[in-house]
Amino acid sequence: MKFVISSTELLSHLSAISRVISSKSTMPILDNFLFNIAGNELVITASDLETTLITNIELDNIEGEGIIAVPAKLITDTLKEFPEQPLTFQINSDNFGIEIFSDNGKFSIVGQSGEDYPELPIVDKESTTSVRLSQKVLCKGIEKTLFATADDELRPVMNGIFIELTGQYTSFVASDAHKLVRYRRSDAVSEYDSSFILPKKPAGLLRNLLPKQEDDIMLEFDEKNAIFTLTQFKVICRLVEGNYPSYSSVIPADNPNKMVIDRQAFHNTVKRVSVYSNQASNLIKFSIND
Repeated sequence: MKFVISSTELLSHLSAISRVISSKSTMPILDNFLFNIAGNELVITASDLETTLITNIELDNIEGEGIIAVPAKLITDTLKEFPEQPLTFQINSDNFGIEIFSDNGKFSIVGQSGEDYPELPIVDKESTTSVRLSQKVLCKGIEKTLFATADDELRPVMNGIFIELTGQYTSFVASDAHKLVRYRRSDAVSEYDSSFILPKKPAGLLRNLLPKQEDDIMLEFDEKNAIFTLTQFKVICRLVEGNYPSYSSVIPADNPNKMVIDRQAFHNTVKRVSVYSNQASNLIKFSIND
């Protein structure tokens, strides 16, 4: 197999998906990227079994087809040292040797059989819910709620963002039992009412990828897995199992006390006085007068 690719373009894609690779993996094969060369496209996969990131790069100069596992850290660190230039990858399918030819030299890497890479999770087509969300809605929903998720081993349902899709709105909800955040958009609706709990890790990965996305995102999910399809990336994740607590009952329906305040001024004031708050409680007292 042989292909030519831009050094900076390849590094950009690898850096984006490398965040999913876990340093605590018990499967050595997951320390690798999976390169799949087919047609005029290079498809690269990174996974920790719970979350999988896939990116694709269109190429003009490809010879042969096949798959190979490439050491993630080694290939990424190597590419960081290259200025922008075309790189030629020549892969031996028999011994999994990888030779990288640059303007000034040749680098050799030993990969592994791509057949050893675990199969990707799939969604059940018969029970799949599909919805198209705008980049702004999904990105803003994650940004507004991710910070409020919990780290609770006893209640794993609290360790993610509860996404609720209805014919009237789409809600993003997160809580750590001390604070609760609900972000609701009436301009994003679904044909069928459905919901799922998005784990914290893939939510963070999506938060990093979405700002570079312009087109809508296709979301497909069943009871176990969800797939977010972006223009150049695909995020596949295992969902948090269980029922999210009834958060609506916690939000006061008819609160007699209401106040409208300048957001930035309020933020700056709280930030200044928080320096003097008790580090154990982090409490700040508000005194409100007419």
